[in-house]
Amino acid sequence: MTTSFQDKLNIIKEIDDGMKQVQAVKKYQLLQSMIATFLKKREQIEEAANYNEINPQRKRLKVATNENTDTAVDSILINIEK
Repeated sequence: MTTSFQDKLNIIKEIDDGMKQVQAVKKYQLLQSMIATFLKKREQIEEAANYNEINPQRKRLKVATNENTDTAVDSILINIEK
């Protein structure tokens, strides 16, 4: 089962508020290792949310590595057309 970014933030918040990981496993029907990974990557998840880097409905925390993607794609297309 894939979990949206918003669900990951909710799980982290509930655990911060006192919910046990075992309770979260039962409530969200996830593996304990998945919840542990959310907690391990909490800084990255929260930082991305604070800077609005990602859509909350996304499932993975991957952002573009090249900020000039449009320029790169345009140059490739121009070279192909020649």
